[in-house]
Amino acid sequence: MRGKRQARRGRVVGRTPAVQVLPFSAGVLVGYTPAFSSFSFDEEPTVEAVTMDNLRGTSVLEAPEDLAAYANAFDLLRSSALAPDASAKLIRGILRSLKEDTS
Repeated sequence: MRGKRQARRGRVVGRTPAVQVLPFSAGVLVGYTPAFSSFSFDEEPTVEAVTMDNLRGTSVLEAPEDLAAYANAFDLLRSSALAPDASAKLIRGILRSLKEDTS
């Protein structure tokens, strides 16, 4: 088990995921799409595959026009979301208020 954790850690060395909150105040986003995951298998953050779950399993998209559409959708979501620091502040505030409510 320890070896697996070390191997996983080794794959993400130097990469810290950014957490950004998309608040309701951002409004309705034109072209919003259901949840999807994008993958890049190279050092460059170029979208090489997109997956999304559906009723019959998982769909994998690899056509250039699909990848471009989902890369644009991701850019729209990211630009509409709070910055990572503001997102962290909002999350801490929510956690603080939840703790106060349970006290």
